[in-house]
Amino acid sequence: MAKSPVQKFLSKFFDVRSGETSTALLMFFYFFLITSSAYVIKPVKISLYLEWLKPKNLPYAYLLTALVIGFFVTLNSKLLQAMKRQLYISLSLVFFILNLFIFWLLFKQQWAWVSMVYWVWSDIFMITSVTQFWILINDIYNPRQVKRLVGFLVSGGLLGGIEGSLLAAFLARSIGTEKLLLICPLMLFLCLVIVNFVSRLQKVESGEGTEALKKLKKPKITYSKSFQLLRKNRHLMLLCGIVVAGIVVTTLVDFQFNLIIESQYEDQNTRTAFLGTFFTILLIFSYLLHVFSTNRILKNFGIRTALLITPFFLLIGSMAIFLFPLGYMIYWAALIKGTDKSLAHSLSQSVRELLYIPINPEIKYKAKVFIDMFVNKFAKGFGALLILLFFSVLQFTIKQMSFIAIVFIFVWIVLNLLITREYVNIVKRNLEIKWQDADKFIREKIDIDMTKLVFDTLQSKKRSSVLYAMNLFDLLKKEKLSPELKKIISYKSDEVLASSMDSLLELDGETLLPEADDSLEDEALDAQVKEIMSLDVYQQLMNEHIDKVISEESQEAEISKMEAAKVLGMMEPSSSVIHSLSQLLKDESPEVIRYAVESAGNLKSREFVPLLVQHLSQPRTERIASKALVEYGSKITGTLKDYLGDPDEDLRLRKAIPDIIFQIGTQRAANLLTLELRKKSRDVETEIIEALYKMKSKKPQLRFQRKIILSEVISVIKKSYLILIEMHDLMSDEKKVYLAKDLENNLARSLKHIFELLSLIYPHDDIIRAYQNICSGTKESLDYSIELLDNILKREIKEALLPLIDDVPFEDKARRCSKMLKTLEKAELA
Repeated sequence: MAKSPVQKFLSKFFDVRSGETSTALLMFFYFFLITSSAYVIKPVKISLYLEWLKPKNLPYAYLLTALVIGFFVTLNSKLLQAMKRQLYISLSLVFFILNLFIFWLLFKQQWAWVSMVYWVWSDIFMITSVTQFWILINDIYNPRQVKRLVGFLVSGGLLGGIEGSLLAAFLARSIGTEKLLLICPLMLFLCLVIVNFVSRLQKVESGEGTEALKKLKKPKITYSKSFQLLRKNRHLMLLCGIVVAGIVVTTLVDFQFNLIIESQYEDQNTRTAFLGTFFTILLIFSYLLHVFSTNRILKNFGIRTALLITPFFLLIGSMAIFLFPLGYMIYWAALIKGTDKSLAHSLSQSVRELLYIPINPEIKYKAKVFIDMFVNKFAKGFGALLILLFFSVLQFTIKQMSFIAIVFIFVWIVLNLLITREYVNIVKRNLEIKWQDADKFIREKIDIDMTKLVFDTLQSKKRSSVLYAMNLFDLLKKEKLSPELKKIISYKSDEVLASSMDSLLELDGETLLPEADDSLEDEALDAQVKEIMSLDVYQQLMNEHIDKVISEESQEAEISKMEAAKVLGMMEPSSSVIHSLSQLLKDESPEVIRYAVESAGNLKSREFVPLLVQHLSQPRTERIASKALVEYGSKITGTLKDYLGDPDEDLRLRKAIPDIIFQIGTQRAANLLTLELRKKSRDVETEIIEALYKMKSKKPQLRFQRKIILSEVISVIKKSYLILIEMHDLMSDEKKVYLAKDLENNLARSLKHIFELLSLIYPHDDIIRAYQNICSGTKESLDYSIELLDNILKREIKEALLPLIDDVPFEDKARRCSKMLKTLEKAELA
């Protein structure tokens, strides 16, 4: 789809995508007009209050606001549930427009109490209008969209605040403070038009945000239920704590600032003009900070760092006021006020709104209104009580008041750290596992080796009673054998008589196995067999017997070789007879080799390792040879690594080795296999990555060398870039489109390897959850997956991976991959 001229322009500065342009622009101007009105109303509020009621009475204004706002929270919650969103916001705007005209008339009477009422009303206006804006944003967009668009949207609010502050600064002296209010109704009327237009636009466009939400039944909610809702949700409780701590600090800073302003500017209109100028400078700085920092901080450092920046700077400023002489206090107070508001309007607001996005839609709106309108003002009231207690009653100085702020800043920092963990947990809960790991499922549900042993035992009955007896003997020693199966296979039969093994064990007609019984004396039977086999005379007879059968070529000789191979595996590794097993491992018969390989695995003698490894190159013996080598355990991992890294060895043999090392599964095995990644052996790369992944899935406690894994991740990402770019080139040529299908499969395989590698060094379940939802989830699941990765991956990995998985047109994706490939290559050269 071709981009519109407006989208092309916006995409140069912000990540606004197809289908978002219209609503994004409308919401930009909506926020512009709301904040423009707010920053005309705000200087009027402060100036008139300081003129008529003086700064010492500010705590009472904070308290009254906190008390009155409770009523509006209850009313607002009921209206949200009872009315359509569009109608509710429209009526609110009409209400505020009428109020502005009423206050303009009342200010002419010069009644002091009007400034108190206006103070409370202006706070209600600012909280309500901003809350309604973010409710609309939550209705329209999903988390990933908000994270992309928040920079653009907040820019509208900051620019609107600059315009409103400039109007107040330039017009206060010429028309007077009170008449500034007449500017706002026109701007709020335009907001009314935008709200209704956005509503119509959402009906004709396929909204990606919360169309399903609109279909939800809206349960009735009361103030007490709102509180209960928050109390049961850890994330929301932490968010409440952050709001309280942050606003208490802001209230203390605001009080210090207003005390200074009142003492410096006695004339009402001059004070209003100064406040307009101050807010203009503050908002210009906020805008520059937002444009050049907010998105970069969120993108490169994540929510945790973004949450800590504001309290960190406020901590420095408050400590400066507490520690430095009084002469510098004015400058530090102004600096703290500017820093607090600058970050509040840019970074802090953006991050705080992001924290609401993953919350369940059924409770998100109730919680947001309650926090933004009640908790916000409760915190303001609590801050006011602290000011009354410490400043008015205990006579704390401004310097000492800064110590109170420092305490709450530390609380704020701790809560920020806690909520980032909870935020990631909520994002995880929005992503479900799409499929179970097949290998893990089979390992847990099916004992393949046990099944094969039972099958081989039954099959051997047709070949030789001796083989049948020895296989039964192995089977009965298995601890996993059920009592029912033991009864079935341990019945007395002619084939399972000791006479059938006279040529091997010389037991004179005694039965090898006891008759069916609830208890089988497996240990006693095992000891008896081993005792007979350890006799010198028996081993001498075995040597002669094996030498004889090896030289024969008949079918009877093949069975005898199988019997000999089987019985050698039952001897002690120190026996001199076992050297004959090497001859049997070289036999031409696959059946003889199979029994010889099994016995070599039982004996675990190093002299058989080279012969076993060579059998990995043969399809008929690969599996049984692998199983035998696994029996050797960690002591042969070094040898296996040598074979794996030798390019002159048979490729099939080398590809079988990583799975053997996985089955050995020790930390040493994991370390050696990881080191092989550094060699960049592309012909066995897939097998090594999959073996490492299965190791981590089976044994989460294993640790892998991060530096090597990250290097391989970047390598596979670059390979994926090249595949995607080649796909793009082929798709532009109609004659070669069919070739792109193979490349698409290769790209999917490479993406799978990237996530398998990431799961080795990052939380395994989180990475797999994200990968599965990227592959087969909805667009919303994709956004949540990227959000999860954004919070757990390091910056350099996020930047490299995002072009491959982000939901953008294929042409844009190819262009971004090409650009990122050049960046990575330059970084390597540097």
